[in-house]
Amino acid sequence: MLTGCKWIGNAAMDFEADTGGRFVMGYEEALGYSVGPLVRDKDGISACVLFAELAVWNRGKKRSVLDHLDDIYRRVGLFVTEQVSITKPGSDGLAAIKAAMTRFRRQPPDRLANLAIEQVVDLSKGDGGLPQADVLVFRLEGGRRVIMRPSGTEPKLKNYYEVRVEVKAGEPIADARVRGLAELAQLRDEHQKLLA
Repeated sequence: MLTGCKWIGNAAMDFEADTGGRFVMGYEEALGYSVGPLVRDKDGISACVLFAELAVWNRGKKRSVLDHLDDIYRRVGLFVTEQVSITKPGSDGLAAIKAAMTRFRRQPPDRLANLAIEQVVDLSKGDGGLPQADVLVFRLEGGRRVIMRPSGTEPKLKNYYEVRVEVKAGEPIADARVRGLAELAQLRDEHQKLLA
């Protein structure tokens, strides 16, 4: 929810300390990969090597990396995501972004895209076990999420949408993706209307 691979590294170290588990890989929306415990930051070289190993391993089984990914989708669900930035230049724009965040904090919607909002996590209050930040997370039924945050470097309100759909037995992945994208579009469109 917080931007930057350093947060992935921090979460990985906490996970390892709390569980004794092993951190394998993390991903940031802005195309950053963090692999293993060596670097603890964005590391494209290690990610590339790991991907090459995955390709070789699958080739030995006469499979593609896409076949491997499809297996993961069938096991844990197919996730579709989208980020929409609303640019509001100037001091009036910054005030509008702040007003939108304040409005959603004071009166969060009960539902979006016919889904109940089960939890609102406000990082400005220290909710969610993360450092304080101007971020709102709406957790919807079925594991869907909407995240809102002002950009730290540009006059933008960034909105992240995430939908997880189960892949039915025997269902082609492409069909599950079409269902997921339709749900995502409905969620995005309804949230964007509230921002207009």
